[in-house]
Amino acid sequence: MHLIVNWENFLHHHWQNRPVLLRKAISDFINPISPEELEKLVREKVIENQVIQRRHGKCQLVHQAFNGYALLGQRNWSLKVESINHWHRASEEFLSLFRVFPDWVKESLTVFFSVPGGGIGPQTKPSDVLVIQGIGRSRWRVGDRWLWPVGYGQKDFSESIINEELSSGDILYIPKGFPHESMSSETDMSYCLHFWTDNSLRMIRNWTESLSDENHRGIEYSPAPDLLLREDPTEILPQDITALQAMMSQFLLQKREHLENWFTQEMSQTSYELPKAPEAQVYSPSQVQTLLQNGSRLNRLMGLRMLHIGDRYFVNGASLSLDYADAWNILARHKTIEGPLLSHMIQDDDFIAQLTVLINQGYWYFE
Repeated sequence: MHLIVNWENFLHHHWQNRPVLLRKAISDFINPISPEELEKLVREKVIENQVIQRRHGKCQLVHQAFNGYALLGQRNWSLKVESINHWHRASEEFLSLFRVFPDWVKESLTVFFSVPGGGIGPQTKPSDVLVIQGIGRSRWRVGDRWLWPVGYGQKDFSESIINEELSSGDILYIPKGFPHESMSSETDMSYCLHFWTDNSLRMIRNWTESLSDENHRGIEYSPAPDLLLREDPTEILPQDITALQAMMSQFLLQKREHLENWFTQEMSQTSYELPKAPEAQVYSPSQVQTLLQNGSRLNRLMGLRMLHIGDRYFVNGASLSLDYADAWNILARHKTIEGPLLSHMIQDDDFIAQLTVLINQGYWYFE
């Protein structure tokens, strides 16, 4: 599979601006997961999922456990499975097509399996999304932004700015806030890649709470002499607010390094549950060293995030030693580690000891 997208043109003309349908954006499309694999995975694993049923022309959530396709009938339903890239290796590898975007902005990959008449009802999302059509065909309608309320059971949006049937390899981009819905004309699978977004007030609150937890002190503020004399003592002047804003900006600049660490640490944690690594023994550093020397493959836990800012690396919210930035970069960039990739570090006992801790935490595992 290959992406055939002019990303610079896409980002300049469409990103967070207008929806667009990119026909045959993925050549030689191969479905990363089959309907049979999906059914088995959902039944065997505790994975967040929802069944959406269309009744009397409206889509409704089914509030009961999923027990297989057969019990749902042959028409008018869809199975939605969140964060499939955390549980299915081929789906995680499928996401590598989109590594043109930073890892931290890609939230999750959701898969929809639908039978004829299935789909999703009118809704909006608080984030940007790429809809990638897999097997089969489905019709997607996108309305204009901010025209109507969110949620299942709401009235339909009357006008469409996009009303197209998607086939295998097509990509539909829907910016946040645009209402959309889909209906399947045949059995199909589609994948939704959601992108991170957050509210500035919530981010400021979370960051300042982390400052308080670490006993950071703020800047003591009192008005400068040139702001004290005035004709009306009851008035707060614009320059008072400007001085207050400048003080806050000064504090932000002083805490820039803390902000960098806090944000990277936060974004290295996924908002979805991580799976457990395959059960294995607790390794000693010497065993890890021997396995790497013998060429054993070291796999990263699916869904695990590893990010860095400069030479400061974080994995799932935990900071790593600054001394081994080059080695951490290899672990961050590769899902699977072959022996030669870390050959220059295998004899470093301290690095191997730190890597062993990560392996015993279940973040990496040997095949």
